[in-house]
Amino acid sequence: MALLRPETRLTATERRIADHLALNWAEVPLASAAEIAQDLGVNPSSVTRFAQTLGYRGYPDLQRAVRLELRARHAPAPLPAESQAAAHWAREMAVFTALAALPEDRLDRVADRLAAAQRVWVTGARGSAPAAAYAAHLWRGVRPGVHLLGADAGADPERWLDAGPGDVLVAFTVRRYAQGTARLVQTLTARGVALVLVTDGPAAPGARQAAELLVLPAPGPAQGEATEGRFVPLAAPASLTALLAAKLVGRVGTARLEAAERELGEHDVLTY
Repeated sequence: MALLRPETRLTATERRIADHLALNWAEVPLASAAEIAQDLGVNPSSVTRFAQTLGYRGYPDLQRAVRLELRARHAPAPLPAESQAAAHWAREMAVFTALAALPEDRLDRVADRLAAAQRVWVTGARGSAPAAAYAAHLWRGVRPGVHLLGADAGADPERWLDAGPGDVLVAFTVRRYAQGTARLVQTLTARGVALVLVTDGPAAPGARQAAELLVLPAPGPAQGEATEGRFVPLAAPASLTALLAAKLVGRVGTARLEAAERELGEHDVLTY
């Protein structure tokens, strides 16, 4: 862990906490002391004392320090100068090869939830916002009751006050994880909304609450290269979204798509 000095003396419990945080470094800014304590089976006060051992007033100060360090590392990773295009496409192809290995039954379960839900809420912030917007655009063309919730939705409760049991929230979130998405996930799952989390790691905020967890492959780093430095890749979530839309059509039919086409008939652009 970058903020742990070699000479720092730790108790056995503090060493367990240090090892846990080192393995989940990128998730520290969004993981509460209580969640860490629950993962390790220790008292939350032990997490607070650990932060104080490192010289912080408490765990929130440790979180802020980690957040600043992660921000400093968040710069686009350069591609090899001699063949940037080849390196880029090789990474993308590797992602789709891994994506094709996702179990079909898991995707079918998500499609079943999308078809059966009373309402579908879709959210994503920062780099994940375009993936969420594309998903909402495709899915609302197939079924009614699809609502896009932006990064500011947590401060605008009128937009999701009707959410409750029978609904599904699809949250797109990749590093760096957004606090707004984490708060919205907590709020809607507490209201009985089933969560489908589309993310880049099984330890992402919301994974504990997810009814379905889809971990998408991300472009792999080169030797010694930090993954936090990459642009958010959208090819994988966009392709997944289109696949789920096709599966959704198979479950609910094409009536809504056809009705939309009839309405657009007089107003759409000319096609040849």
